Amino acid sequence: MTISTTSQDNIIRWLTAAGIYFICLIAFYINIGQDMGAGYFMTALVPVVAALTLLPYATRVPLFSLPMTPNLIAGVAWCVTFPLLYTWTYAQDWYRSKICYDFLVGTAEIVLLPTLAAALFRIGHARIVAGFMGLLNIAALLIPLAQIAYYCIVWHCLTPASLMALYLTNWRESIDFIESNVGTGRALLILAALAALWFLFARAHLAFSRRMEDETTAPRMGALAALVCAASATLVIYLPQTSIATLWGDVDSYVKQTQVYSLGHDDRLASLAIDQHEALAAKAPGTVIFIIGESSSRNYMKVYTPAYSYDDTPWQSAMRADDHFLFFENVYSCWTQTVPVLQRALTEQSQYNGKEFFDSASLIDVAKKAGYETWWFSNQGRYGQYDSAITLVAKTADHAQWTDDSYNFTDKYDEALLPYLTQIDPAKNNFIVLHIMGSHIYYNNRYPESFNRFSSEDGSSSMVSMASYANSILYTDAILSQVYDYARKNLNLTAMVYFSDHGENIEISHNPDVFRFDMVRIPMWIYLSDAYQHAMPGHTRALRQHASRYFTNDLLYDTMCGLLNAPSERYDPGQDFASSTYRFTRETLCTMLGSRPLTSDPDGGAEE
Repeated sequence: MTISTTSQDNIIRWLTAAGIYFICLIAFYINIGQDMGAGYFMTALVPVVAALTLLPYATRVPLFSLPMTPNLIAGVAWCVTFPLLYTWTYAQDWYRSKICYDFLVGTAEIVLLPTLAAALFRIGHARIVAGFMGLLNIAALLIPLAQIAYYCIVWHCLTPASLMALYLTNWRESIDFIESNVGTGRALLILAALAALWFLFARAHLAFSRRMEDETTAPRMGALAALVCAASATLVIYLPQTSIATLWGDVDSYVKQTQVYSLGHDDRLASLAIDQHEALAAKAPGTVIFIIGESSSRNYMKVYTPAYSYDDTPWQSAMRADDHFLFFENVYSCWTQTVPVLQRALTEQSQYNGKEFFDSASLIDVAKKAGYETWWFSNQGRYGQYDSAITLVAKTADHAQWTDDSYNFTDKYDEALLPYLTQIDPAKNNFIVLHIMGSHIYYNNRYPESFNRFSSEDGSSSMVSMASYANSILYTDAILSQVYDYARKNLNLTAMVYFSDHGENIEISHNPDVFRFDMVRIPMWIYLSDAYQHAMPGHTRALRQHASRYFTNDLLYDTMCGLLNAPSERYDPGQDFASSTYRFTRETLCTMLGSRPLTSDPDGGAEE
């Protein structure tokens, strides 16, 4: 078979373009320090160059041409986005195999999109096909663009922690995140930019259709079919193995694994042996209240930081002088996001014992076995497609209710929880969990207008200002006061515990990817009635002695076991803050699931 001079020239041009693409991408990876190694890129050399050489033969559109631009942008974005952002974030190597899979998937998109377009354009309706292909280009770009947008907001690549927050979120919280970090105006501009990009992509695809020749020879159609099949197979095989898909898969696997918690719960509860005759419910009958705060940092609370400019804790400051209240100075969260924190605070699992969530008893289980009727009232939604670890524990209570009993992030104020307390029978022993919305961003959405007391120097109290945060803390202070007053007068209150799931940084919220210690410095205090102090003098004495000791909130399960005087084989007295055998110090405690020792906190106070 004789190949014409024109065909030879075309083959040389197509082969050269394919080689340039391959060399440029490999050089890019090497330049940013993510060399996938010869073992990977040499294996990919022949199939990638062959596919990219065959592409202009099948479509009659050169690889580096204006009509091919939308496909190149989408494919190259997949090739480079995660490796580049990971390098900028960590300045170290990512997995070589993942880099290769990113490269292969991006290249497969460059091959699949134009060959699919070429097939569809032969059907007719060029404008409809061009619009559809433009949408496919935008869809292919969404994940790289989301990674870029996240990096531009926090200067950190996406991680399992940030993807976990995305996985467990819902549309209302997503809107809050966009509004607080991007703003409605800029979000609309982004949508307008995407619409403009779609228009330009559609125009490029129309130009693509005009560059195609009407000749439909069998070899060209065979090449087109082969490329579609090869590129589709590459996407099916390697897309789940790309960098970002692997991270998402880890999150998905983790969330599904937590569902195992429900399957073994009855057996764990049955095996929990607690002597009710020695428990608090028998020695000092009444109600115990456990309040979970949200996004409260003791750095920005007057009761803990006297120099703080806003007097946002008037009730707590007054109660600090009351001998029944014990305020703890050096309490930290074990992580900066609600679900990972509470799955530890509410169960045996901690940073220090290696136990798994799905094999752990919960403080609800302990309270039940200790002789309490258990109640869970929440002003936070149930989160997403799967029940979160929090909801799995909550649903084991005798009674569990949500102010917004759906999978939405509520917009109700925390005062919506107060009427639920009227359901409680004061003649019974009750263990009540209240999960409040507290100071979750947007801060100014967390309190009614009557609590808009503080404003910034410019007179404003914007959604994420220090003033609006102080207003939200002030409102929480009032809610705590009302819960305490009602329970003391009407529910025979024996003990009351308040702590926050994690802290907050006013500028960057509580994103673990941009960690600051104010994200984990949290408030915690315990109220002990006269009846409690008389019945449990040892626990009372230990807690008083621990006022300045260091503590992390993943130890709350054991502390509540001690507070309820309900030891069992699932209790570690060394992790019990209410025990004289509490064994931890600042030197042995950590946060961020073990990755940050508390000794690295530059503002850590003295331990007495």
